[in-house]
This record gives sequence, structure tokens and C-alpha cells, in this order.
Amino acid sequence: MRAIAVCGGLALGWLGTVLSAQAPARLDLDSLLQSAGEKVEEYFARAQSLVCLETVRLQPLSSGLGADGFPRTVESELRLSWDPFNHSEEAPEARTLRHVLRVNGHLPRKNDYQACTSPEQQDSETQPLSMLLAEQRAQYVFSLGKAGKVDGRIAIVVDYELRRPPRVAVSEVEGQEDCISFDVDGGFRGRIWLNPDSHEVMRMDQSLMGLVDIPMPRNVARRVGVATNWVMERWDTSIRFKPVRFQDPDETLMLPVSSTQLRITRGAGTPRLRTITEYSGYKRFLTGGRVVPQG
Repeated sequence: MRAIAVCGGLALGWLGTVLSAQAPARLDLDSLLQSAGEKVEEYFARAQSLVCLETVRLQPLSSGLGADGFPRTVESELRLSWDPFNHSEEAPEARTLRHVLRVNGHLPRKNDYQACTSPEQQDSETQPLSMLLAEQRAQYVFSLGKAGKVDGRIAIVVDYELRRPPRVAVSEVEGQEDCISFDVDGGFRGRIWLNPDSHEVMRMDQSLMGLVDIPMPRNVARRVGVATNWVMERWDTSIRFKPVRFQDPDETLMLPVSSTQLRITRGAGTPRLRTITEYSGYKRFLTGGRVVPQG
């Protein structure tokens, strides 16, 4: 199941106007989005040298949204992949590359119980802030919202909505007969909070705009007692960003530190699931060289 996973590449949404808490300046949306896209490109280029630890805790929920059983914990190493010179027909976008390290404290095992989670089944995911790249902005409707606050700080708010209706791709997971992989593309709306001084992303939220049918693959639908389709009722995600300092050379980057997700899927084996993700242990890898004169 496609999740919104993040590492360094989600961290920027610079805008070029300062917002005053007492008298907000008039903002030009097109200029703001253009500036945001340019800054995201710059950041994706720099963030490819970053690696972090992703710790995902998946908690099944009861009908009252309380904990139902024990959570599952998946730890993975994440890094960014981005090719700005991609000449394919599709618009370029950054992706998170994942290498699973541990599941519930031990090495991952193919036949682990409940091994159908996104961290274990997907080795790469799209970076959500790829939508601010110039090649992708036309797919969205953007609007300025009222000034908001994140952790008590004033923020510029930009709302967005994906133009196309939801499209669903469903498949069985090879070697896991009880696992279904699905990807919902479209039918989302969201909101971005931006620091008015540094123009960095402080928070990003996204949710479904309505119910989404998820048809089961033909082989699965033929099984006795299996529903022919699921219905996605909710898929809410919120990502938080904070500054992370690096040394040699000194640099501070605004990076994602946590993400929460609530998914309610009627008919699924785990119909209600809360996912809490933490990003820690950021490391930066820099390379250098020098020219040695002959003589």
C-alpha cells in the first residue's frame, strides 16, 4: 500500500515573500509557486547526499480508533534519488529509496506475519513535494489560505488539490498470497505551511476528497469469503519538519522529523490503521577533490 514516506527530499517549499503577523503582505500566488519550485529543485540536488533512519510504527485500531493489539515496527535506511535531466515523457520527480533493516527488532523475514506494510513491500516512493516542480504544478489547483500557525509560529498557508480524479492500481504481492498492493493516484487535497522568514516547509497535510473503490485482482476475488472490492474511506497524512544541523561544513537544513497517517479501508484485513513515522540519525556524505599540478 502506497504510503507517503519522506526523507531529505521533502524538506523544502521556499517562497519569496515575508508575512507579517500583524499586517500580512499581499502575496502573488504565481510568483510564490515559481520561487517554491526553484528552491525545491535546489534542495533535491543537495539532499541526494543525505541518509536517515526511518522508524515506522503501525498500530491496528478498533472501531473507536483505540489501539487493537500490538504495533508493528519497521526500521529502514532512506535516501533520495532524483534525476532533473530525465528526458522521458513523464514529468521528473524525486523518489525515496528504502532499505529495510529490522522488523520488530530482528532482520526482515520473507514469511513474517503481517508483512504487508508499505515499508516492507515498497523499496521506493514518490516525494510529495515533487508537486512543486515546474513540470508538475499544472496538475494541481493552488490557492492561498489564511495565515496559520505551526508550533505557535505564524506561517504562510498554501492549499492545493490534485486536478485528476482518483485512479487505482491493484496487484498481488509476489510470494505473499495474503498481501495486496494498491496505489491511489488522484482525488487528494492538502495544505502546506511555510515559514514566513526562511520560506521553508514547516508542515504538510494531505487527505482524500471522497470514497475510493479498490477492486481486488481477479485471482483474489475468486477466493471464497474474499470481498470483490475494498472501499478507502479515509487516508489522512501530516508531515512535520524541523531544522537539522550538520558540521564540516556547518549547515542547517529543514528536514522532515515525523509523519502521522490514519487509513480506514472497508473490507481490508486491517480496516483501521494508524502509522507513526520518525526520521532520525541524518547523515550527510560529501565528496571532494583537488587538482594536483604536474611537475
